[in-house]
Amino acid sequence: MSRLHLLYDVWMEDRELLKWVAPWPALLRHAAQQSGATVLAEQFHQFEPHGVTGVLLLSESHISVHTWPEEGLAVLDLFTCGSADMARVVGWLREQLCPYQESLTTVERGRTT
Repeated sequence: MSRLHLLYDVWMEDRELLKWVAPWPALLRHAAQQSGATVLAEQFHQFEPHGVTGVLLLSESHISVHTWPEEGLAVLDLFTCGSADMARVVGWLREQLCPYQESLTTVERGRTT
C-alpha cells in the first residue's frame, strides 16, 4: 500500500488569498477531486487580523493548509494512504496559486527498512 506524505510550501505575491478563509474550502475540495479522493469532512478557521488554517478529512487521509500572509507563505500537507494522485493535486494547486517560489518534500510513510 502506498502512503505518500507531501509537504508543499508556496510563496505567493497574492497575499490577499492568504488572508481569508473564503477561497480555501472550495480550492482544497477541488484539489481533492483532482486526485480522485473522497472528502469526508472539512474544518477551517479564520485568524485575526488575518491568516487561515484548515483541513479536509479524506477517506484516503487528509489535505491541510496554514497561511502566513505577512510572509506570503502557505504550507500544505497532502497525505494519502490510497490511490489518490497527490502529484495531480500539487500540479493543480501550482496552477491556481501561482507561486514565485515553492518547496516540495515527499515522504513515503510506514516503510520498513
